[in-house]
Amino acid sequence: MPLTRKARYAWDVGCELYARALGVFLTDSQIGKLHSRRNSMLLGRCVDEVNVEVLESPGFIQSVRQAGPHTLLDTPRLANLWSLCQATDSNGAILEVGTFRGGSALHLANSGGDRKMVVCDPFSSESFESLDTELDANFSYGDFASASEMHVQKIFKDAGKDAEIIAGYFPGSVRDRELPKISFAYIDVDVYKAMLESLGYLADSGVLLDRSLIVIDDFCRRAEGVDKAVEEFLAAHPGWRSFPLFPSQGLLVPPTY
Repeated sequence: MPLTRKARYAWDVGCELYARALGVFLTDSQIGKLHSRRNSMLLGRCVDEVNVEVLESPGFIQSVRQAGPHTLLDTPRLANLWSLCQATDSNGAILEVGTFRGGSALHLANSGGDRKMVVCDPFSSESFESLDTELDANFSYGDFASASEMHVQKIFKDAGKDAEIIAGYFPGSVRDRELPKISFAYIDVDVYKAMLESLGYLADSGVLLDRSLIVIDDFCRRAEGVDKAVEEFLAAHPGWRSFPLFPSQGLLVPPTY
């Protein structure tokens, strides 16, 4: 007799705790699978996965398995990226700002097929160029010090995918570069200054194609710096609209879309 969802949830929790008690360390992939099922029980309500097309897509499934060990993103956020990236102009490049271990960038590259992939990250021991002590209280210098440009290069090479990887704090890191026209951008920079400057650059530099979308991370997630940056950006850019995406992303749509 198959386990009910609640019984499977209890089993998942027990498996992880029992493994820890034995001193057995599960792989990132194994932990991710347990957490994914556990999180679907949020507030006692299961996520209804029946006939959700993206979850049944062979390409999506393969990409999550391939990129999953290299990203902190859960399945819903990966599904958002996959679907929204494919809803943009296929002639445009894909940009990720803030990649950490590169899994989400690889996932986007898989979603975009032959589209050019540009990956930007500080790859620095400080992790952040600037922190606001009040707005960015959830984050500290060095939070992502383990980010490695070589690691990102390796996972792309292992996957047979190409990417232009740019080290440094965005957008300063690209001001002297000629970026390709972009139609999808994923901004995961966590804090006020980085988010405000990233959004401003994309909107004002002319690098975006008309049918473009921007997805941001940590929106409506008590990351006050991100929320304030979006508020200020929208006030300065009439016609742009923002929408929350479950569980902790935001969608920004330009007036040209």
